[in-house]
Amino acid sequence: MSFMTHSSNLSQLSKSRAARTMVLHLSPDLDSSDPGRETVDLAVLTQRSGWRAMIASSGGRLVTEAERAAVRHKKMPIDGRGAFSGWRTRLHLEATLQAERPALIHAHGIDTLPFALALSRSRGIPLVADLTQPLPAHNRTKKLLEMLKASRGMLRVPSEFMGKHLHDTFGVEEDRLCLVPPGVDLQHYSVGFISPERLQKLSHLWRLPEQASIILAPMPLAAEMGQKILLDVMREMRGENVYAVLVGNDRHAPGLRAEIEGLVGSYGLNGKVIMPEDCPDLPAACWLSSVIIASNLAPRGQNLELLAAQAIGRPVIVTDVGANREMAQSGETAWVVAAHDTQAMAKALREAIALNTDQRLSLAERTHNFVAENFPQHAWFNGMMELYESLLYPSRQTARANVA
Repeated sequence: MSFMTHSSNLSQLSKSRAARTMVLHLSPDLDSSDPGRETVDLAVLTQRSGWRAMIASSGGRLVTEAERAAVRHKKMPIDGRGAFSGWRTRLHLEATLQAERPALIHAHGIDTLPFALALSRSRGIPLVADLTQPLPAHNRTKKLLEMLKASRGMLRVPSEFMGKHLHDTFGVEEDRLCLVPPGVDLQHYSVGFISPERLQKLSHLWRLPEQASIILAPMPLAAEMGQKILLDVMREMRGENVYAVLVGNDRHAPGLRAEIEGLVGSYGLNGKVIMPEDCPDLPAACWLSSVIIASNLAPRGQNLELLAAQAIGRPVIVTDVGANREMAQSGETAWVVAAHDTQAMAKALREAIALNTDQRLSLAERTHNFVAENFPQHAWFNGMMELYESLLYPSRQTARANVA
């Protein structure tokens, strides 16, 4: 498929921007999930580029990071359910628009789209809807995407897979889809910036054993995210000096944590599987790990943790579903295995753990270069800003196209 793409030079873009143009970001929360992480990174970079950025969300651990960069945050129950909660949130947002007068609304995730559409329609403000994960074919979702077609809005997708999903499942036209691959801050995910103190702090927090091989699985605890498959593999390897860290909360799948903990006990893996709800330092976690695994059975539209692990230079194993193959190179930067194939996954884990020093250094160079060439943060940010400008200044885009 052929999607609209954006890439440009940041210095050229900055010259054409109106002074202090404001973008209002709507996000369900600012936890360390993909949408929360991208919301904060984009708002901070937008603020630093000379525009203004504000975030409205239900809060989370990344609020402090945003406010340190002078990005204002309005706390409101955007992740809430029910008619009263939605009505109250819409009143708060209307007041915010009246006071701040943003030029553009950026909705992160399908749950924020109803608010963004209502505000865009009532105020005539263009919007960007950022949909990074596959959506169920519910009537509500179909209706929202139909409403988006009638608005001044564009859909940003992070992968070819996600664009095809929206086109095939919901009939979204290609000219409404803009492919902007995710970006990684290569300085933040650099070995040189990870101090021994950070490594020691996280190791003590998670009580990781020394001289053991650590498997890191930073995936949300949800159905079909592959934690149970990984436990099957761990059961097969329980006699080996291998430990697994399953990072994620079960907020969207209540009871799943207790179910997985029960399996850990019945498989004889007590003490060998650690389940923190959050990862306070992902670069340090990747560096402490022998291998990072994305064992999801259901497709995902992007996986920032997978890109971060490759930027750090760690071996990664991914299932061949969704956009995983787009965000890793089979045989070059990652082992790509079939979903549900526990034997192939166990084989890949043993191979990754058994790499010698020279092999690890060679792999680290390949994975880092892959991310630096295909997913640098500046390319993602430039693409997002050019998408903003195409909505705010369509006449300029038409003029550029005519010149081209």
